[in-house]
Amino acid sequence: MFKSFCERKSLVMLPYIKRILEAKGRTYIIFKNVSVSLLLKGISIILSFIMVPITLDYLSKTGYGLWSALSSILTWFFIFDIGIGNGLKNKLIELKANNKIEEIKYYVSTAYAIFFALMLFVIIVFSRISGHIHWGELLNAPEFMFEEINKTIIIVFCGLCLNFVLRLINTILQADFRTSLSDSFGVIYSSITLLGIIILKKVATASLSNFALLYTGSTLFVTISASLILFRTDYKEIRPRIRYVQLNLAKDLSSVGIRFFFLQLGSLILFQTSGLILSSLVGPEAVADYNISLKYFSAAPLIFSILAQPLWTGYGDAYHQKDFTWINRTFKRLNRLVLLLSGILVTLLFLQKPLFNLWLGERIEVDYFMSFLFVIFYVFQMLSGVYEPFINSTGKLKLSLVILMFTVPLFIPFTYVLITYFELQSAGILIGLILLTGLPSSLLAFIQSRKLLTGAKGIWNQ
Repeated sequence: MFKSFCERKSLVMLPYIKRILEAKGRTYIIFKNVSVSLLLKGISIILSFIMVPITLDYLSKTGYGLWSALSSILTWFFIFDIGIGNGLKNKLIELKANNKIEEIKYYVSTAYAIFFALMLFVIIVFSRISGHIHWGELLNAPEFMFEEINKTIIIVFCGLCLNFVLRLINTILQADFRTSLSDSFGVIYSSITLLGIIILKKVATASLSNFALLYTGSTLFVTISASLILFRTDYKEIRPRIRYVQLNLAKDLSSVGIRFFFLQLGSLILFQTSGLILSSLVGPEAVADYNISLKYFSAAPLIFSILAQPLWTGYGDAYHQKDFTWINRTFKRLNRLVLLLSGILVTLLFLQKPLFNLWLGERIEVDYFMSFLFVIFYVFQMLSGVYEPFINSTGKLKLSLVILMFTVPLFIPFTYVLITYFELQSAGILIGLILLTGLPSSLLAFIQSRKLLTGAKGIWNQ
């Protein structure tokens, strides 16, 4: 009788023990990836900070501002992935959680085929409209740089086209709990770029196109090398092949992907137009000031992003297995992290002037009002980042799209008024971002996450 009781008890306890072991496994894998990612991102941050004064010396403040604005503009052409990358990530997470490993190769090959077709579409669109755009005038650049800017446009666009397809290897790694390996690519190409700019500074005159060639070339070299190695080794079984392409899967990838597409489009309007707006209304020098301050204060939220973004995969795995206890526990830990990093942001604000003098000398002046707004903006961004990876992993994106429908149309006219009529310059951009995105997004992301975990219906679960 006792033996029978123990056997029955074991059968009852088995699912519970299994969930505990799975949760520990998930937490361990994420912790391992986050630990390595933190180290790698720390190295990337150091490299990027070292690169700023060297690049400023090589390109000049005007050239650096033009590069920042130019990179932002060209990013627009690559929203045409219609969210397929994030759709693929969610699908791979779901297939792994449900142990449908065999189906993964078909989704991977189909995604690569779609991306290749979209790349061709982007090339056609760009070739048709590029000749009608006066890039130099658009960026408010000195007239003697117009030809150099046109050359740089071609270099950066070609590099982005190739990377558009090749970057899918990062999506596969992230869905496979291998974020740290994906992050290592950034360290490698940042190191190559830094070494290259040091050499360029010694052997060549200042050239925006040479810098563009170096930057895009190093990125492509790393991504191509990683794809070749991984698809010959760890991911040999899911290597993209024409015979695995199934166009009927495109609908499955794009059903959630199209929502990610509109979110990406909205984010581009809100964040990537800042450089263009400032360059056009104030001048390229204002873009340099804005981006350098952004880079300075982004150190703390970048740490948060390193810790939070790998959780997209963990959240998706836990959600499909209904492990809501793990999700809630993770929320609490991230909120404590936001509090800690907010204190670091305030500390950076007080230390900004001496650190800028040490870092950049007299090249950049400190604008404390703009800096204070950066602190506010990044606190809201981190609060949103506690819950958004979870929402993204579920594919319940309708509420986020509704928010963008109201905020995006207001952003450009609102910031235009702040910059021109109230003469707030860079601060106008940040006020617009805080009021239109930071505050509402952080509040509604918190509410929606709670609603999803309690089984609420309606817009919260769509």
